[in-house]
Amino acid sequence: MEILTGYSQSARAEVAQLRDEELIHTWQQFQMSTMPDLISAMHLCHAIHALADTGLLERLRDGRNSAATGLLDGMNERIAANVLRYLVARGLLEEWQGAYTLTYKGELLTSEISLARLGFYVEAYGPVTQRMGDLITSKAVYGTDVQRSNGPLSRHCGTVFAKYYTPIIQEAMAGRGAKRILDLGCGAGQLLIDVCLNDPDVTGVGLDIAPAAVEVAREQARRHGLEDRLQFVVGDAFAPTDWPDVCGGVEVISGIGVLHEHFRDGDQAVVEILDAYAEVLTGKKMLLIGEPEPYYDDRENDSDFFLMHVLTDQGFPVDRSDWADVFERSKLTCRRVLTRATAGPRMCFYDLVPRG
Repeated sequence: MEILTGYSQSARAEVAQLRDEELIHTWQQFQMSTMPDLISAMHLCHAIHALADTGLLERLRDGRNSAATGLLDGMNERIAANVLRYLVARGLLEEWQGAYTLTYKGELLTSEISLARLGFYVEAYGPVTQRMGDLITSKAVYGTDVQRSNGPLSRHCGTVFAKYYTPIIQEAMAGRGAKRILDLGCGAGQLLIDVCLNDPDVTGVGLDIAPAAVEVAREQARRHGLEDRLQFVVGDAFAPTDWPDVCGGVEVISGIGVLHEHFRDGDQAVVEILDAYAEVLTGKKMLLIGEPEPYYDDRENDSDFFLMHVLTDQGFPVDRSDWADVFERSKLTCRRVLTRATAGPRMCFYDLVPRG
């Protein structure tokens, strides 16, 4: 070990600098491992989520970008101000004379889609990933001891679905001349709202098992002036014989990401649900099922998406060929597979009708 001595310019106190080649090597190993980058990424994700969740992001965007203009009103000013300083250091904000503005990087990281994707992992599945060790060791069981947060899940998925999947729903409906749709597991109703806003002739029904989600959807419909074209009801998406009567007069039944969770009970559980749907697909009705198609690679967070479903014990098939095998065992036949070539999370939509 080398010891270099000198004197501080300010206090004239002796300064001893210790140099240990073994410790330097160990620290270089840590730095080259990329663990510092992972730690920074983790904290930045939480800081961005907090920026949006606390309302600071909204204030920055509407011009309240300094303490003088109300940016920190109602906040712990010391903590909030230093979190803003942290975001300046990370390149998301610029500060000039006490006022903060988003950089271009900050705009990109706080875009609608970026925040929805972040919220999916941090807010909706955060309670699950925090218990990963307990789930691995069976100290906790998903569905009993650990639950994802379904409200944020519905909200954030709705944002992504509206951008990337509403056009696919419209394409499928237009191809069949359909104008009335039933959306299973509708959540806050964003998909139906977007379809109706894009086509003035479409009407629809949203069904969700959560009364709170149905109330939010009804309010959203009122806010968009669509209460005369959209109805939202409480019901079990997997019990079609118990659906309210208003669900009967539709031409298209859609369900995005609603089936794959049942693979935790085996393929036959999904086949039985599909068979139950076949019984209500009378006349020219079609079932449009949208399901993720992960490849277990690292493109666009697919490995992260895979991990969330592993932790929640969802054994969905990998790709469309596996879904085809399931459809073959059911009373339904798949006429078309619709998917986006490049943009958005990997998802396949299956256009299904009864055999015969």
